[in-house]
Amino acid sequence: MVTDTDLTYFSEMARELLSSLGYSIVKEMHRVEEGTNLIPICAGFDSKNFLMPPYSPNSPKDLCFVSFKTGPIRNNSIIKRLQGDIEVANGNEGYQQRVGGRIVGGLVLCDQPGRGISNKALGLAGVPVLVWDLHRIFFYAMKVFSHSMLENWVSESKLGFVLKEEYIGKPIEDTENYKTSCIAAIRYSDIAGKLEFYFSYYADCLKDPNEAVKGINALHSEHVKKILDDAYERLEIISKNFRLDPGREKKLTIEIHSLSGFTQNAEYKAKLYAPHHKVWEAQNVTELKINEHTLFKYSIIPWEAVMDYAFTKQTHRHTILPSDIKGKLEKVEKDFVKEFVDGVTNSDIQEPWHKTDFTIKENKSFAGYKSLFMAHVTRIPIKQRMIIFSRTSFDEAKEKVEEIERIVDDIRKDPSYNYNWIGIMSGSGFSSEEQNIARTFKRQGMGLGLIDAVTRKLVVNTREMEGNKLKEMLLSECIT
Repeated sequence: MVTDTDLTYFSEMARELLSSLGYSIVKEMHRVEEGTNLIPICAGFDSKNFLMPPYSPNSPKDLCFVSFKTGPIRNNSIIKRLQGDIEVANGNEGYQQRVGGRIVGGLVLCDQPGRGISNKALGLAGVPVLVWDLHRIFFYAMKVFSHSMLENWVSESKLGFVLKEEYIGKPIEDTENYKTSCIAAIRYSDIAGKLEFYFSYYADCLKDPNEAVKGINALHSEHVKKILDDAYERLEIISKNFRLDPGREKKLTIEIHSLSGFTQNAEYKAKLYAPHHKVWEAQNVTELKINEHTLFKYSIIPWEAVMDYAFTKQTHRHTILPSDIKGKLEKVEKDFVKEFVDGVTNSDIQEPWHKTDFTIKENKSFAGYKSLFMAHVTRIPIKQRMIIFSRTSFDEAKEKVEEIERIVDDIRKDPSYNYNWIGIMSGSGFSSEEQNIARTFKRQGMGLGLIDAVTRKLVVNTREMEGNKLKEMLLSECIT
């Protein structure tokens, strides 16, 4: 049994979807005239990110009425009622002035699959009223979600941007059954040293809910190949227009969202013919990704695409037990220490007086804690040692400040060095007490720095010579 609560909740979520797609809500929960039906939404369209869904009764310049339905649509009563509301609105000049124009059509969003919802069966005529069933709602919701994921994806790079959705240059077939668009994202990968492209295609079937999900309308291999043609041309145009380094290696991922699904042949053979369909090497594409897991279908089980999306994003890589947190933090610290090893090896980190290279030494324990990294220089009059420790390895039952002081005291017992440079590496930041001890640290011949492995910030006492010398040494590896 469908309740008022069900309808209210569905209406709220559907409204959020419409707003995310770019529909602008002009008026809500209102009547055209006294005694007429309650109109849930009067909407236009204005989006900076998306094209207007092609399966809509209006153009971006027009207005439409939107209604919501929970449970199956068994007859055309809700459509007829909305058509009547639109006719009343268009006969009322005062109402049109208030909302800013004529109402050219209507939308009904339904929380059920659309099999049986046929324009022909419903006998629809006159004012266009279209039904978005559960399959289409999932299709458009995934577009919003995918766009958000691409925004996050490019934000991970110093150079990255997402291009507004646009229709492909050539339709995938001669009929008017499909409208296909693309959202393109580009970033420079600091890790791989490559330009990475992500093309997300959306093949919208413009047939009624009953027809759109039938196997006869599924995309076949030739449709996919035409999308590959567009991807090749799009890659070429973007590279030229944005003056991207033509010699830079490129990685290209192509995903295709199809409301009407794919034929089995198209889905499972995409990864076989895609690499050979175009001479990708001519555009320095060294890695091309398109396979059955980047082809998202909404025709049979609408949430199947969500499950496939989770697979492609390789989720669960960062899901750990609470007991594993310490190990995770230690790994962050050890990974950052590798950069210090490289810094010493490449002479980016040198002792501060004569700019002499350090020599890496075997790790040693101080106050019961084994160092993450040790290096020294003894070939000059001012003998120095650099030692880095893991804060995460400190005894959890003891105060961190006290443990730092114990390490310092133990290091001071060795008279072999004129200066000891001590770094405490942390994958989880430092308390105000720990930062205070570093900012006020004053020991002759010793410099103490707190190194945040995540933010790459260094905390030292810059009022002392030792603190400034330590800062000078580590400037190439830490952001001060």
